[in-house]
Amino acid sequence: MEIKNIAAISELKEQQNRVKELYKKIQLNSSTLFSSGEDHLNLINDLNVNFFNQLSTKHPKLNSSEKIICYYLFMDFTNKEISSFTNSSVRAVESKRYRISSKLNLKQNNIKLSDYLKDSFS
Repeated sequence: MEIKNIAAISELKEQQNRVKELYKKIQLNSSTLFSSGEDHLNLINDLNVNFFNQLSTKHPKLNSSEKIICYYLFMDFTNKEISSFTNSSVRAVESKRYRISSKLNLKQNNIKLSDYLKDSFS
């Protein structure tokens, strides 16, 4: 129910704040958020279906875990927060960010991944 309420918020900044609050509550109640990237993708996909549809259409080569990283960056999460929610290391998140940027050819154009996501999918 709470996910549907958050998804209905039209103002991006408010939605970002509510998502962060929700994930912090979830993290406090669970030592491991999810065991499978697919389960994780299904949950956050419910939060912002339009973002995932647009991302998948524009960048079909991104895998599920890369899409999750993109969503969290779009929602203004830090690498540390992302690593906590995805049960991975900060270094692993940094590596995925680098690979995503390479796949999207952002490195050649000297564009930050988080800026690209916010500009392209807001």
